Amino acid sequence: MIYITLDTCVWLKLLYIDFNNEDNYLEEICYWIENKHLTHIVPTNIIDEWNRHKITYQNDIVRYFKKKEDENLNPFKHNTEIASTYNADELQKSVEKRIQRIDTIFSAHSEKAPHDETILKEAGIKNLQTLPPNHKKDSFRDTVNLLSLVQYLKTKGYAKSIFTTVNYKDFSADGNNRYELHNDLKTDFSSANLVYEYFGENEQFGKKLFNELRKELVAFSFQAYLKEKEEKEEDAKLATKKDMTPSPITSSDADYLENIKHLDLILAKKTPTAFEQELIKSLIGRHESYKQYFFNNIGNNGLV
Repeated sequence: MIYITLDTCVWLKLLYIDFNNEDNYLEEICYWIENKHLTHIVPTNIIDEWNRHKITYQNDIVRYFKKKEDENLNPFKHNTEIASTYNADELQKSVEKRIQRIDTIFSAHSEKAPHDETILKEAGIKNLQTLPPNHKKDSFRDTVNLLSLVQYLKTKGYAKSIFTTVNYKDFSADGNNRYELHNDLKTDFSSANLVYEYFGENEQFGKKLFNELRKELVAFSFQAYLKEKEEKEEDAKLATKKDMTPSPITSSDADYLENIKHLDLILAKKTPTAFEQELIKSLIGRHESYKQYFFNNIGNNGLV
């Protein structure tokens, strides 16, 4: 089992990506966690931070995309024929849906790492002494998150856990090596078998971490799941079409198959002769199966 903690900033960044593509990092990480292929551990202070700020996050994302839309359409602002593709209501619904999914991850699919007075006191000391993750700025809450996670992992004894963040300034050695943990944090991390992973940015956003996770979780491939899901949806569509097709035509008429051949010849014509029209009437009156066959196929060829 792989154990992982996503910092608040990672969840926030994941909210922004790939609204129109089901194959995205947010969907993938949620799939793994919801199906117990990956165990998510969340410090309770992260949940508190998330709940305090999620509405602000939602509004910021909507504003961000509105601004992007305005920038994209600015060269065409005098062209009334070009309509905006931005839909604030739909975007807001999409963001709300993503936020609700993360809410559910926190509440129903995560192990919680609580903090106590001892942790708060230790975090305060590290903060006053500007010890990492306080060496760049005041990071009391990040310190509480880290100490909560370390204490929880020590009690569980997990062989390996991952902590991933976008906030390299608080956790990495320096700005030039964002993927390496600060030396003063290595003791805390190693004591809990905790591994630091910088989540990345720009074209490297999430790439390193997800490549590693996909190798570990190859038996639970999200891409394979999406393919199987698509195939099932196609099968369901075909089944629906099949259910809508007329029931098989049966007839007790010994000459049924031979007479059907005559009907096919007539149906293939644009204008049947008077005799052929009489033949159709005769067969339709002879047995329900001919009537059903005729009206099922009347539009397939030329006869209308």
